[in-house]
Amino acid sequence: MTDMVVVAVVSGTTRAESVLVEAARRADESDTVVHVLYVVGLEWYARLELHLAERLGIPTGSETIRSICERKADRLAAPALEEYEAVGRVGNPIDEIVQYAEQVGADTVVLDGAGHWGGGWWRRSSSLLEQLRERDVPVVPVY
Repeated sequence: MTDMVVVAVVSGTTRAESVLVEAARRADESDTVVHVLYVVGLEWYARLELHLAERLGIPTGSETIRSICERKADRLAAPALEEYEAVGRVGNPIDEIVQYAEQVGADTVVLDGAGHWGGGWWRRSSSLLEQLRERDVPVVPVY
């Protein structure tokens, strides 16, 4: 197996299975691994932290939210993939995707090209895909 990684972004989509299938196909072709990434944006983080702390009485903090994101990634990936690494991140989604892709040496980032990314994910003047490409992230959109 090589040191290269295919990152499947499963947050911001209702079609995670399609993203995971494409990521698995690409990983098989290049004999590499799939990392399943679930990112919570800062707006969602604030709402989730408030919900957990005030309504449910659960301790919060970025590590707690990251752990929740990791479990979501795992829950989405388990039915579709045999081998993968589930990863949760909190922050500006574009920055988190770019930083994670650089951190693991991703040769491909697969995501939903028509995803519902919500407010605050990107500048209104350009799409998420355009911003990732501007930052030299090797993006493969799934439609």
